[in-house]
Amino acid sequence: MLACVLVCCGVSAQYQAKYVSSDGDLVKMRCVGYAKKAKEAVVDAELSAVKTVLFQGVSGAPRFSSPLISVPERDAVHDNKKYFNDFYDEGYRRFVVSSEMLTKLKKDASKRKSMTVDVTVNVRALREDLERNGVIRKFGL
Repeated sequence: MLACVLVCCGVSAQYQAKYVSSDGDLVKMRCVGYAKKAKEAVVDAELSAVKTVLFQGVSGAPRFSSPLISVPERDAVHDNKKYFNDFYDEGYRRFVVSSEMLTKLKKDASKRKSMTVDVTVNVRALREDLERNGVIRKFGL
């Protein structure tokens, strides 16, 4: 639900995701999720991780520093509405290998409730899904 609001409004932001480690096709990021309830904060953190891989690239990650999608998020979502509606609804979870809550939900310095979560994303599976659905072209083609 929250994802739909963010996507529909066309919000473009720097996602709160910081590189932790990578192993093969997996990248782990420390993300901050914002929401009034813990479950929603975890979803927000997971979406931050996935969106970082998709639209920004993971700074500091040797193999994942470039974004999977080279156009701005707003354009990609507009050009692939059906894919991203399904993706942001629940589909992105297929690519989240794990979510480990590091802190409890608490108010931060700006008085917003937030939680820190380590999120691991399977970048290869995500890239292959984007290729299969025509969102990006296959590498080298």
